[in-house]
Amino acid sequence: MTIRLIAGIALSCFLSAAAVEAAGLRLLTEDYPPFNMPAGNGKVSGLSTEIVQELLKRAGVSYTIELMPWIRAFNSAVLDANTCVYSTTRTDAREHQLKWIGPLVENPWVLYARADNSHNVLALEEVRPYRLGGYSGDAVSQYLIDRGFDVDLASTDQQNVRKLLAGRIDFWATGKYLGAYLVAREHASQLKPVLTFNTTFMYLACNVGMADAQVHQLNEQLRGMQKDGAMARIVARYLNMKD
Repeated sequence: MTIRLIAGIALSCFLSAAAVEAAGLRLLTEDYPPFNMPAGNGKVSGLSTEIVQELLKRAGVSYTIELMPWIRAFNSAVLDANTCVYSTTRTDAREHQLKWIGPLVENPWVLYARADNSHNVLALEEVRPYRLGGYSGDAVSQYLIDRGFDVDLASTDQQNVRKLLAGRIDFWATGKYLGAYLVAREHASQLKPVLTFNTTFMYLACNVGMADAQVHQLNEQLRGMQKDGAMARIVARYLNMKD
């Protein structure tokens, strides 16, 4: 490779990163507490939101944040330049659709049951004969569908609380912290977590047009936040619990 070609590639990466910084990023997310959720007046709060805001502040990148249904948010990030989506589970199917900054947070997956369900669930395979609740476009639901489980999909995860209470599903598959938040918000004390069956990590995932130099810069900034304890402080403030 000639020196002129190397210089050209470096300049191209620099200009691409500069263009993103000048234009700013459009960040999209869903209502998925405590990671991302509405805060009133059109603003978005949450654990992941605060991490992403601190990350982009350190990187000197301007941005806007919009809250919308998950499938729309994810598809927009795949299709639209200068667009990212969070909090996004990194899966094999999604790997080449986006570019990845993270991980931001850990997200254990759990099964919920009604308190009057006497089945002692020790492994995921034990619930194969039953109907599980999930929601459209969610990584938890897709994980189960890919493994042949009977998943009844709702349009939002909030609906699964009521479906489980009404006996329309036998178990509800969701994120540990989201599940706890929704159960508390719906005053559904008769629901209980019965199994943790997987643990994943969630990311800020950006359109593939983002320059690799920009992805590298943001990942380096995130590592700096890990080293100086900024991420741990945000996580502790929101979760305030032990696994």
